[in-house]
Amino acid sequence: MPKTYSEIENWILAEVNPVLSNSVDQTYERLVRIRARMPAIDVPQDLNREEDFSEEAVVRELALYFQGCEQVLDVGCGDGWPLLRLANHLPQVTGIDASTRRIAVATENARRLGLKNVTLKQMSATELAFGDNTFDGVVAVNVVEQTPEPYQVLREIYRVLKPGGRLKIYFEAGNDTEKGTTERVFLTETDISLGYHYVLRHHRPPWERNYLIEFTPTPEMKEEFRRLQELIDRLGPVPAQVPELGLEFLTRNRSGIKGGTWYEIEHFTSETMRDTVEELGFTDVRIVYSAGTLARRFQPQIAGQGLSPVQLQAVCQGLAVVSAEINAPSASGEPVVAVKPERG
Repeated sequence: MPKTYSEIENWILAEVNPVLSNSVDQTYERLVRIRARMPAIDVPQDLNREEDFSEEAVVRELALYFQGCEQVLDVGCGDGWPLLRLANHLPQVTGIDASTRRIAVATENARRLGLKNVTLKQMSATELAFGDNTFDGVVAVNVVEQTPEPYQVLREIYRVLKPGGRLKIYFEAGNDTEKGTTERVFLTETDISLGYHYVLRHHRPPWERNYLIEFTPTPEMKEEFRRLQELIDRLGPVPAQVPELGLEFLTRNRSGIKGGTWYEIEHFTSETMRDTVEELGFTDVRIVYSAGTLARRFQPQIAGQGLSPVQLQAVCQGLAVVSAEINAPSASGEPVVAVKPERG
């Protein structure tokens, strides 16, 4: 099926001629933080907030799934989620990320939290620098689909898992029930450039293209970006709804552009992830509900009831137990679990 191009994309291709890149260099090396705040890592946890409540449920879900594992690997750990939260539940955790900047942030977070059972290494998920059969468990959260070679990443995960080792994969699922495309803009800044990022996402089949247009960081251009960020904060990041975010901004500031890059992602669905993992030789492959999904649905029912932190933690633990037992529909976008078969 031929892929459609938006008006903004056509302008970028004609005026900027971007070169092929990848998500690490184009996006993750430029971000100061992946998320502004991580509960229990950056800010105190408040289980009355939906985000904190759902993340606590996911941490307990993972701790339960990897119970009994001595060595667990977090592939694509970013700034330390879920790695640093799991460190309080497991004997030894290792995190890897292709981005030097992300590893630096995660290392500082681990130091600040006083964690002694965490190992962090910068490396590509397509070529894991570990021996065969090293880890008892592997978790990957929204990373496999971000790599240039997702199938190679899954092959590497299989290789470094011990026989009987457990895998759990979360991913930014494609929505194969919704038609059309969505778009958004976000901004970054480094010492050498101001970054205008344009993302176009197609829902059926699920794919997305990401563009970075770099501008020279003159005082005048910094002021343009400051005003653009204010507009995004006030009206949202969608150029179709706020034309000033798109071609109006780009054409007005064409002279400040110094270059551009792009990359494309093919998204998984739960069904395609399950089938891929099975093809690689994993057994006991299932699509299961995330405890985070259950928590987001359940949290409004208990909000305002005055439950204590201990009681809310108990609810999260219960959701973790329930999620492990319930198979999710193939079109749900829920995580996939699997086991590397025992020898023989």
